[in-house]
Amino acid sequence: MKHLAWIKIGSKGISFSVFFQVVVVDNFFTGRKHNIEQWIGHKNFELINHDVVEPILVEVDQIYHLACPASPPHYMYNPIKTIKTSTIGTLNMLGLAKRVRARLLLASTSEVYGDPQVSIA
Repeated sequence: MKHLAWIKIGSKGISFSVFFQVVVVDNFFTGRKHNIEQWIGHKNFELINHDVVEPILVEVDQIYHLACPASPPHYMYNPIKTIKTSTIGTLNMLGLAKRVRARLLLASTSEVYGDPQVSIA
C-alpha cells in the first residue's frame, strides 16, 4: 500500500509506519528539509519537491492532504499563496484521488478557530 502525504513538514518532522510506502510531497514554503532527514534514504520513503497548486500524478492508495501554511505570519507573508494552496491545492488532490481511486484525508489547522486568548462572548 502506498500513501501520499502532502504536508507542511513541521518542526518535529514526520513519522510513518515502516510497513507502508510513503511519498511525501512538499515545496518547503514553510517546512524545512532537515526535519525529515532521518527518513531520506529509507526504502519505503520518497520525497518529491513539488507545489500542491500544480497537478501531480503519482500512483497511491491513500492521500493525506495537510498542505497549508499554519501560522498567521506565514498567511500575512503571502496571503495569495495561502489561498491558492487551500483551494487549488485541494482541488488538485481531489482530482488525483479520483484519477487513481485513492482515499483522501483533508485536514485543517486549528488556526481556523481563531486566537484562543480572544473571547467572542
